[in-house]
Amino acid sequence: MSSAPTLTTARLVLRGHQPHDLDDCLALWQDPAVIRYTTGRPLSRQDVWLRLLRHAGHWALFGFGNWLAFEQRTGRLVGELGLGRFKRDFLQDHPELDPLPEAAWVLMSWAHGQGFASEALTAIFEWHGQHQPPLPSFCIIQPENTPSLRLASAFGYKPQIDLRQDDREWRVLLRPVGGTAGSSAP
Repeated sequence: MSSAPTLTTARLVLRGHQPHDLDDCLALWQDPAVIRYTTGRPLSRQDVWLRLLRHAGHWALFGFGNWLAFEQRTGRLVGELGLGRFKRDFLQDHPELDPLPEAAWVLMSWAHGQGFASEALTAIFEWHGQHQPPLPSFCIIQPENTPSLRLASAFGYKPQIDLRQDDREWRVLLRPVGGTAGSSAP
């Protein structure tokens, strides 16, 4: 698969990144609620452009990646969610994670607490289970990010490793093959 398929849920349309999404993605990666637990700083237009290209590249190289989620009713960007292989430097001492997909999700602050992440991840994990070999997956969350930890737990992720990078704490959580589908997610 060379590009992201379009997935539709009750309230969302998930599709691949397109060049015209740059301004929406820039707003996402400059949203204080997003950067608080991710990059720690707003991303520049150039950095966001490179992220957009990276996501398209995941689909071309691996047949999976991240989607942009849009609210069906309004067309507003909800966030970016999916699975990737990001080769994070601070995980190089954990080669067991290298072949596994990393689940990731970030939502615009206006979309928090409305169940959008759970709805999108349910569709993403269902799609992934039908189109990719069965593998565990992992996610990385700061221990203070309670809503994301709750969401990860609802999808069957369990804490494995606590790490530090750039004076920030990170928790690596692992989801076994066939982990929870998310029906109990908030």
